Amino acid sequence: MEAKELLTKASDLASRNIDLYALVGLDENDDATASLDAKAVHRAWRKASLKHHPDKAGTAFDPDKWDLLETARDVLLDTSARGAYDAARRAQRLRAQERSKVEGHRKRLIDELEAAENEAKRRRAEERERAAQLEREKARLAEEGRRRMVEEAERFKREQLERMAREQAREEDKDEDDDRLRELQALLDEVRRRKAEKKARRRAGKAGYYKNGVGESEESKRGSGEDEAKQQQQQQQQPTTAPASAPAGPPRWEDLKARMIAVQRRRDAEKLAKQQAQAQAQGQQEQAPTQGEAPPRSTQTQPTEVEMKDG
Repeated sequence: MEAKELLTKASDLASRNIDLYALVGLDENDDATASLDAKAVHRAWRKASLKHHPDKAGTAFDPDKWDLLETARDVLLDTSARGAYDAARRAQRLRAQERSKVEGHRKRLIDELEAAENEAKRRRAEERERAAQLEREKARLAEEGRRRMVEEAERFKREQLERMAREQAREEDKDEDDDRLRELQALLDEVRRRKAEKKARRRAGKAGYYKNGVGESEESKRGSGEDEAKQQQQQQQQPTTAPASAPAGPPRWEDLKARMIAVQRRRDAEKLAKQQAQAQAQGQQEQAPTQGEAPPRSTQTQPTEVEMKDG
């Protein structure tokens, strides 16, 4: 090391209260240090280095301890560095002696001043740490705010898309309901037209009966009956879809209700007629003689309530 660097090292070690003489195994007595030569320092250092050498210590080798031992050797071998180190050590001992002589409030004052200085250092360190922590918290909050804004934007976009999809589905359902209502209205108009035609034929038949006599009226009745049977057969074979020329207007609730009631009554009548036909056929089989064959079962069903009203 250079002389300037050794002087700096010597002052630093003295301020840290590190005993270089004890480190290399020498006595720090003033008389002994004044007559100490380089050979004695080398001899003491070599003896102390055997304990801390990397080859001897093995896994317990301490590089910091080894560097400190080499620094102590260099400082003690240099006359200027050793003089500076010894002067600093003597000054420390003198201050310690003077301080030990101070009694009463002066000693307490010194201790309080030192404690206040240490407390001020500690507070400044805490303030720096709090400032750094505050900056980190600000950065975290800013990042959290940006992340939430992105999430809110994505959520708003997703909700808008879902709302548009629901509105589109409702529009499609509304269009389907409108088509269904138009079909029902067309069916109601068709039923009204057929009833009007039946009423017209009935009025024509009654007029012919009173005008041409009973025989002609009977023929007109038979003719009208055949026409009605053909018309009913055509109605059964005709598809349920409304003609293209049917007017498309809003249906009336009374007509729809009447239509549903008529359909339910027709189903009930057909079911009752079927049950009656089965019961009648079973009764005929029970009354027939065992040797003969049972009479053929009639396939003709009784007219329903709606058909009776229409007739």
